[in-house]
Amino acid sequence: MVLNAQWIELYFRKPGVPATFQGGDQLIFRAVSVLLFIAMGTHLAGLPSPGGDSSETPGLGSALHLIFFEDYPYTVELKSEPGSFQVTELPSAEFPQQFSCRYAPFRKLQRFMLPDGFEIPRKVILLSIHTLSEQSFRNKNASYQSPFTDFSYQLKATDWGEDSYQLALKGEYKGFKFSNIPLKVHNDRATLATIRKTSRQTLYAVLTPTQAIPLFLETETPEFESNDFQPPRLLEGPQPRLPKGISAHGTVILRGMITSEGKLDPDRFVLLECPHPLLGESALETIIDDWQFQPAVRNGIPVEGLTTIEVQFVPE
Repeated sequence: MVLNAQWIELYFRKPGVPATFQGGDQLIFRAVSVLLFIAMGTHLAGLPSPGGDSSETPGLGSALHLIFFEDYPYTVELKSEPGSFQVTELPSAEFPQQFSCRYAPFRKLQRFMLPDGFEIPRKVILLSIHTLSEQSFRNKNASYQSPFTDFSYQLKATDWGEDSYQLALKGEYKGFKFSNIPLKVHNDRATLATIRKTSRQTLYAVLTPTQAIPLFLETETPEFESNDFQPPRLLEGPQPRLPKGISAHGTVILRGMITSEGKLDPDRFVLLECPHPLLGESALETIIDDWQFQPAVRNGIPVEGLTTIEVQFVPE
């Protein structure tokens, strides 16, 4: 399937389950203590590390957002040999937000603008969404291992410039090892690497500086620094259910816009951490449908406001 710079629709699927999913200022608001497993308002500078050696916490303007996924079904035949790779610059930094919005309940299929002639499958298996601090990969190897799949990687910066930086990626997935993949990440757009696992399977990695993602650019508006602005706060937030039939647990973290009516806007959020697709789906379904916020206020008038939300899933 050749795209020729047209929109493409992506579907999302849990590995092993033949089903698709349905679906301004830098704000910090603290936890409501009665919510045992939900910590609200964690600013990006305080996000927990994704695991491995990446123990530093990312800060606004100095973090890297990563999405790893695999094609499904395994029917795409390419001439490239297993172990080969291709690195492509995406037209903008909007991919993480568009990818994340696919999890919103009852949402129509999301579409993405891709470079001319670039191919990507219509259905994908999510392996991981997480965010790394700049420090975690600038001076040493940042490592990650998925608790739910046989996927792991190491990432390290090999060169640093004013507008971009060079990374080296290596990892392993279900016995398939890849190494020495050079990734040049620009400060204003996303970079995508396609890695041939077999003649019929491909791994995908999307790397995006968080400061380029639209929902983070909106925080730079000077007007939000006014003392007359009050951030949104949680009024009611029931714990999302742990999906049945899986042993998955972990933390889902998202940054999103709270409307003037006190609801999360299902079109404006980005997943910063999502260890399992069903956890992301469950968290968003509950937050969008059942969570109620007191909206942000400027000069006594309810307005939109950005915030960061953290939801923890624990084994029952």
